[in-house]
Amino acid sequence: MAIIDKNVALIQQACKKTHNYNLCVSSLKSDPRGLKADLKDLVVIMMDIALVKSIKISELIIKLNKTVSDPYVRSSFHVCSSLYDDSKVSLQEAIDAFESNSYKESYEQLGSAASGPGECEDTFAEPPASKSPLTAVGADLCSLITIAEDILSMVMKLKSP
Repeated sequence: MAIIDKNVALIQQACKKTHNYNLCVSSLKSDPRGLKADLKDLVVIMMDIALVKSIKISELIIKLNKTVSDPYVRSSFHVCSSLYDDSKVSLQEAIDAFESNSYKESYEQLGSAASGPGECEDTFAEPPASKSPLTAVGADLCSLITIAEDILSMVMKLKSP
């Protein structure tokens, strides 16, 4: 029981240094690995959570695209599909780089992954503008990625002389 309490304390302490404490704590506690993790493990867990979220968004885009007939909206979904695919690749590369102790590269790949949702939103804003049905899920993904960046920054500070 003491190990779990210690890990909950680590999660809370790390999450206090992120931009979204509540999302950070709930995400890390919802993953069974979170209660046995050290700080490095928390980075991987958060990146994994973001990767799963990006996969679900890609599946949502495919589903939504089947329900629209407007060619401009379909075009936006097509662009967004490609952008979220790029985000998935960047997230996997961030995980791989982190596991190889290439923290700077991992951080850069997280930044690349975070650009997809914003660029997707931009496609819906182009004339003739339409409301994006992906705004909320894209914002959630960006928050998860930013939390991963925040915790990765903590690991990087521990590793620097």
